[in-house]
Formats: sequence, C-alpha cells, structure tokens
Amino acid sequence: MTVTVTDLGTTPAGEMIKHVLIENANGHKLGLVSWGASWQALQTKTGTDLVLGFDTVEEYLDNIYYIGNAVGRTAGRIDGASFELNGKTYHLNANEGENALHGGENNFSHKNWAIDNIDEANNAVTFALSMMQTEDNFPGTMQVTLQYTFTNDDAVRLDFKATSDEETLFNPTSHVYFNLAGRGEDARELELQLKSPRHMEFRADSIPTGNLLATTGTPFDFQTATKIGENIAKLPTDAFDAKFDDAFELVYEPGTPSAILTDPKSGRAVEMTTDRNAVIFFITNPDLVHHADDEAGYLVDHPFNGVALEAQTLSDSIHHPEFGDIILPAGVEKHYTTTYAFKNI
Repeated sequence: MTVTVTDLGTTPAGEMIKHVLIENANGHKLGLVSWGASWQALQTKTGTDLVLGFDTVEEYLDNIYYIGNAVGRTAGRIDGASFELNGKTYHLNANEGENALHGGENNFSHKNWAIDNIDEANNAVTFALSMMQTEDNFPGTMQVTLQYTFTNDDAVRLDFKATSDEETLFNPTSHVYFNLAGRGEDARELELQLKSPRHMEFRADSIPTGNLLATTGTPFDFQTATKIGENIAKLPTDAFDAKFDDAFELVYEPGTPSAILTDPKSGRAVEMTTDRNAVIFFITNPDLVHHADDEAGYLVDHPFNGVALEAQTLSDSIHHPEFGDIILPAGVEKHYTTTYAFKNI
C-alpha cells in the first residue's frame, strides 16, 4: 500500500494543485486532485480506468460538469438562490438562472483544498477546507474535511465532516462519474439498480415541486437492474436532450447497497452504500454548441460517457423540511459516509 503526492500544476492565481495516488494491495490505483478535493481516477492493475477525470489544471478549472469534484456547501439546487434561517434571509450567488446550483458559483468545487492528513497505514488521505460567509454568502465559517480511504477490498469510502461557528447548511456530495466499461465507452450500455420506489418531481428549472412520484412502471424505474439506454429511450424528450438528472429517494437497509452499476460485458460493478436519503443519477449528452471552443472536447467526443451517482439529502430540503435536515448547528459536527465498492476489477 502506497500513497504518493506530486504537483499537478499551478492556477493563474499561483496556487499549487496537488495530485494524490493511492495504490492498494491488489495493485489498483485511486487518483485524487486537491482542486475541488476531486476523485480523478480508479485505475485497475491492468490499466483500465473506471472513473472520469482530467490530467491538467486547465481542464479542472474549466470543469462545468463538476467531473469528480466534491460539491457543497449544499449539493443540488436551492430555489431562488435564497433561504431563511433563524428569521434571517440569506441570498446566494445564483449560478443557474435564478437558482443556486451546488452551493452557488463559489462552492467547494472551485477551491484548492489542503492535504490535511496522509494515513498511509490505512490508505487514507484527508482534504480540508475553510469556507467563509464572505465567499459564498452562507452563514458562518465552515471547517470541512473529506477523507478518501481505498481499502484492500477495492472499496473507496468518502467521509465528509463539517463544523461551523454559526448555524448554517451542509449537504455535500461527490460528483464522481463512473464508466465500468472504461473511459470512452457508451455508458448507456451499463445496467443500473436503485433501491428507490420514488423520485422527485421537478419544475422546468429542475427545482423540486415538493412531490415524490412512484417510479414503478415509469422510465425512472430502476428497482431491478435495467440497461440505462432502455430507460432513456422511454423518456418523453427528443433524442439529443434525453437524459437523467434526477433525484431518487433511497430505501436504506443496513449493510446492503442502495445503488449498483454494472457493465454486463466485463462483469465489473460498483456498489454504493450510503447513510444519505437520496441519490442524484446523472447521465447526459453534453451540449455540442456550448463546448465547441472550450476545453471539454473529451465530453463532445464521448457523449453519454459516464454515470454520476451523487449521494446526498433530497434536493432543496431547506424549503421542504420533510425531505431531510441539512441544518448544521453552530459548534456541532456532522458526518456523512458513502462507500463505493468495486467488484470483479
């Protein structure tokens, strides 16, 4: 077991971005990047990469799909980019129309996290970040850590922890993208199973209406392993815009995975176990016009190239308390854990 830290490069502001490589006893390698505390790679000992990521600083700085990033303080969207807490209204920086996505423009994914601790004996690395109210308009200064642990059973465990000096919101996630067939392969050929009898109803701007709809018998039904492309084909949209970017309520059963993504051809799979009550399943065909002149050429050349399974509390729960509690009281530590266990790699 080894942990190696190298320099990836510097930002225009002169910040040094670090690359971390953790190799487990089986010869598989977990790649991490300090920008956004990002999950960059999961490379098998035979050289197949099962996670999407970038190799340069420039690509991470121009990463509008949050590929691999840790996101927060709040994952998902907040209606009107504002919320009320303790009788005071807080206005965030809207970064998707009139709403705030993933904590607004200046969120976790746009920060160069410090490497706080390297625990080589346990194949673990901890990233740390301090977020001030002047940066993102959320109340209080938040101290947050994200620890990645790569076990010799080929599982990657993500542990988010946070405290704040004022009551605030905390609903983080990892925006890692998987492709069990390997980078560049069509992820619509993968099979997905979700322990989810209900999914969120959204307005046209992807803000929850407050309703949870039954998945059974709909294109959102992944309660048994289903080829992703088959359910995309059932969606009532044109071929280019057909996608999933949806929140699924999870049924929690201790010790059993909430989501399983499988490549039928190779037999490789990843099983997600989490203490969160929802997962965002995201697969899309990137906008060719928008990316024609930018650094996202890989996405253009490889549509439907990966699957994001973002464990979090149900979206916009600050406006829908029945969806879950994302309030972090002052001086109290909150801890969330999600594990992605790889099989047959």
